[in-house]
Order: sequence, then C-alpha cells, then structure tokens
Amino acid sequence: MYISDREIPKFLVSRRYISVVIAFIILFSGLFLLVYQPFSLAVWFSVDDSLKFGFTLLFYIGAIVTLILSRVLMYSVHDRIEITAMNYIWWIMGENLLISLEYTLITVNYFPVEGLSTPLLATRALMCVTLILVIPNALVSFYAAYMTKCEELEAAQYQLQRLGEEYRLLENSKEHELKAAIVPQKQEAAPRMVNLYDNSGTLRLTLNIESLYYLESEDNYIRVYYKHNDKVLSYMLRCRTRSIEESLKGSCMVRCHRSFIVNINKISVMEEERRMHYIRLDDESIKRIPVSKSYYDTLVTSLNRLVAHATNKSAVNAPA
Repeated sequence: MYISDREIPKFLVSRRYISVVIAFIILFSGLFLLVYQPFSLAVWFSVDDSLKFGFTLLFYIGAIVTLILSRVLMYSVHDRIEITAMNYIWWIMGENLLISLEYTLITVNYFPVEGLSTPLLATRALMCVTLILVIPNALVSFYAAYMTKCEELEAAQYQLQRLGEEYRLLENSKEHELKAAIVPQKQEAAPRMVNLYDNSGTLRLTLNIESLYYLESEDNYIRVYYKHNDKVLSYMLRCRTRSIEESLKGSCMVRCHRSFIVNINKISVMEEERRMHYIRLDDESIKRIPVSKSYYDTLVTSLNRLVAHATNKSAVNAPA
C-alpha cells in the first residue's frame, strides 16, 4: 500500500488536535503576515487605516470560519469515509483555495492593484495562503503521526511481553503435567484476555484484563488506558463505545459515566463533591473519574458484589 493510500493518523481527526491546529494557524499566520507585508504590493492589511483594518478583520474572521467549518465537516464524515493521506492533502488544498478566493475577491473589489490581473492576483494569493498554512499543518500532522507511532510501539511492546508470559505459563503447565504423578502441583491460572477490535473488525489490541484500568470515549474513538512495566499507557482505538461494552459484558469492566468504563478491581475510593460522585483508581497518576447519576446504582451494585465475593472467598480459604 502506498503512503498516499494509508489512512491519516487518528489524532488528526480528534477535536483536541483540530482545535490545536486552528489556534496554531491563527498565531502563525499573524506573525507571517507581519514579516511578509513589506515585500508584497498586494497586501493591504493595516491597523492604521480604519477601512483596511475593518477588511483585515473581515478576512481573518472569514478565513477562520472557513477552517473551522472545513475541519468540523472532516470530523463529521471521517467515521463514515476513510480519509487517506492523499484525500487529506486535497482537503487542505481546498481550504487554501477557498481562503485565497476570499482574499482575491476583497482585493479586486476594494483594493485593486494597478497592472496586476485577477488571475495573477488569485495565483499569488493561493501561493501565499498555501505557504502560510503548510507549515502549521505539516507540524501538527508530523506530531500526530509521531504520537500514533508511539502508541503502536508501546502496544507492540506490551503484546510481546504478554506473549512471553503466555509461553512461560505454557512451559510451566507442561512441567506440572510431567510431575503430577509424583507431586500434585497447583497450576497457575491463565489470565483472562480482552480482545479489542476497531470498527472494521480488525483486532488492534489484546490485553490482560488485570492490566486494563479504564476506557474513555472520545468522539468516534475509544482511548484505552492500561498498565505496562508499572507505567499507565494509552491507546486510541477507532470503534464505538457500545460495541466495546458488549464485548466486556460480565467482566470487571463497568460503565460509570457516558464517557467512561472502569475496572472495578482498580477502584480505591469513591468521593462526593458538590453532589457529584468521583472514583479514584489505585494509581495516583490517573485523574479521578466522574460517576453520573444514571450509572451510580449499577456501579455500587457491582462494587458490593465484588466485596461479597471477596468475603466469601476469604471465608472458604480460612483455616478451620
């Protein structure tokens, strides 16, 4: 598969990164135009002339609205349409074209430049807008790709460690079978594994449920938080919360909020603040997680069941 046919990094279509890239573009474009203005005859931006200042604000607001509407549209369709790297580039060029047309229309109608034809002005405007936007778009895209690769690498390292543990358990099981006729051995219980699939049905991550802390819904993605080598890591998975919840039914993973599913075995304390409930997990690096009223009773019932099960288990194992 060519790079242009690959799907864009998942971070690029998250609300957080869309907000970051728009803010970065606003800041960078303002600084760029301050430097570029003395070298261009077609730049009419000004803060001294009231008319030019008004059109400067009008153009900036129009450009920002164009970017926001474009990214909102991208965000709304990315779950139904696979956006490849080439599609993303064409999308960005479409944004550049619309913004350059806005600039060209204002210049031609209100600040015409003698000897500069409209096609040439439009071409220059497109080149300038592309130059302004390509740097922040490229930087954010590279950073999103880097973050995606980091998550995938951490997940791959976890998978390798898990395979090593499974191999060790298999070896121990074989040794136990060979020695069973001489000395009865208590076999080590195999950990329950959780398979996480994306919307296309592709297996993306397999976790030991004991290492799984919580899941957080982010728009059309699920962010999975798990522990590996005493460090809480995350992995962004493109799937629906309902499908994940179905696959975890009957396990220790319980929904406590519209956006959160937690491992009740990891809950250390439940707090109440201003009529809102929160839970803290047994790792201090994890933020406290809200509990909504609609899921409070279900969560408490699950916790009571867990405590009762632990109590019964202790009673059975207690010496007579």
